[in-house]
Amino acid sequence: MGLQELELNLNRKGILASLSGLVQVSNDCFLVGGAVRDALLNRCSDDFDFATVGDPTDLAKAFAAELGGSWFMLDKQRRQSRVVAGQGGDRFSCDFSPFRADSLEGDLQGRDFTINAMAMAIEPGSGLGPLFDPLDGQKDLQRRRLRCCSSEVLLDDPLRVLKGIRHAICLDLSIEPSTLTSMRHAAPSLNRIAPERMRNELASMLAVSPARRSLMWLQELKLLELLFGSAAKSGVTDIGLARLDHAEAWLSFLCQADESGSLSEYFAQELEQGITRAVAFKLAAWFSGQKFSDVRCILQNLHCSRAVQQAISCLVDLEQRQADQLLQLPPVGRSRALWAEDLGSHPRMAVCCLGSLLEVPFAEAARLLLPVLQDLNSYRVQGKVPGLLTGGWLQKTLPLRGPAVGRCLALLRQEEIAGRVINLEEAEYFVLNNWQKAVEKTIDKET
Repeated sequence: MGLQELELNLNRKGILASLSGLVQVSNDCFLVGGAVRDALLNRCSDDFDFATVGDPTDLAKAFAAELGGSWFMLDKQRRQSRVVAGQGGDRFSCDFSPFRADSLEGDLQGRDFTINAMAMAIEPGSGLGPLFDPLDGQKDLQRRRLRCCSSEVLLDDPLRVLKGIRHAICLDLSIEPSTLTSMRHAAPSLNRIAPERMRNELASMLAVSPARRSLMWLQELKLLELLFGSAAKSGVTDIGLARLDHAEAWLSFLCQADESGSLSEYFAQELEQGITRAVAFKLAAWFSGQKFSDVRCILQNLHCSRAVQQAISCLVDLEQRQADQLLQLPPVGRSRALWAEDLGSHPRMAVCCLGSLLEVPFAEAARLLLPVLQDLNSYRVQGKVPGLLTGGWLQKTLPLRGPAVGRCLALLRQEEIAGRVINLEEAEYFVLNNWQKAVEKTIDKET
């Protein structure tokens, strides 16, 4: 993208014109950090950080009003706030914060890594000023090197250790030896960092393929057990890596095989902030073979939401026999949708996970699995495949009450999944001739 393209992007979004018109004194407001770094790497950004000489709150509010965006405070004590503006796929955010030191250079020296310690002034009425790079961050980018601004910055905020790993993985950088030493020294202090902050960094790492690189770095810095507890006592095992690699390769193949593109969109969606379905899928592969009670403790310790816990639980609980059932499903859309729905709280993810357990080539697994996903989507109404018959119809038509009604519907569902009942007429015929079995099963259970 380059710095010229960065300026064009800021102008296209209306950011530069609005800010430069609001800035009263030259060198009072600076674009800093990731957006500058990404531009030098020819990457486009939708997140922009601005640092100011004093409290930027009034500037941020005026900027939001100018753009028609939304302003809200992030940290009242530190006077950090955010403006979100734009529409649809062109939404962007701008964070405003005061210098963390008496000068711009002091502010940059207090940042984490040199590649994030570059700035460009917002010139009043004109545009971006020249690149200010006192720590040679641009040179480090050219050398593909990650270097911390000082040995103290990692101890100031140990989360920067995980952030450094993320940068190395996402930006394909090597970690400079003295920086790696500082990361090792600061790593044990991560136990005083809020779990959700560590969770978000971990999720960002695992989102990048191959995810094994994240685990290898975490093992290198002796952080696996801190993050994963008992599940990581044995370290990164060949079996665990093989499961992760296989699941990741399968998910990539399956999303490419899905010509509709809906699967890629589905797995890119977040279950909670920072954790996509794809990341949950990878975590489930890494945890496979563990007791879910242990996995639940890990997820709770990382302050993962109930949605994430349910999704991973659904996948970890799957068994090989269920994958084998994929090979035997009848060619009946409703039957396959009902079978998939019985796989748990996240049936779409579960079907995809079972595909990775099939001992057939990926192409054959995808051929079997994609129609099941299509059927699940087609037959579900408000998240559920509606029954051919209802409990009300059973009670009105037959002498069934209480648990016997549910058992009769369960028997009917089994027949549908087996493909022996495929429409309303066959459902009524089956129930009228087999309802007494439901009564007998209820009596047997009660006695």
